[in-house]
Amino acid sequence: MTYLPEDSPKQNRLEVIKQALKDKAPLTYASLETSGKLQEYLEAHDDEMMARYSDARKKAWEDTLQSFLGFADSCCDETSSPM
Repeated sequence: MTYLPEDSPKQNRLEVIKQALKDKAPLTYASLETSGKLQEYLEAHDDEMMARYSDARKKAWEDTLQSFLGFADSCCDETSSPM
């Protein structure tokens, strides 16, 4: 099961990022590990990933509200409204 990022503890996200980096970019992983900068990289990547997720979630919510709360009376012209 895939959990949403806010449901996943940060340590779990860091492990997922670490494993993906190790699998997909082993030379970069080795370089970061050797230089002692792996944890710093993982933390920065997680921060950026969560910021992007937060922005996307906010936009999705705004789009949803606009789509579902954009009520209008289709039968009536606003100029003839009793209000």
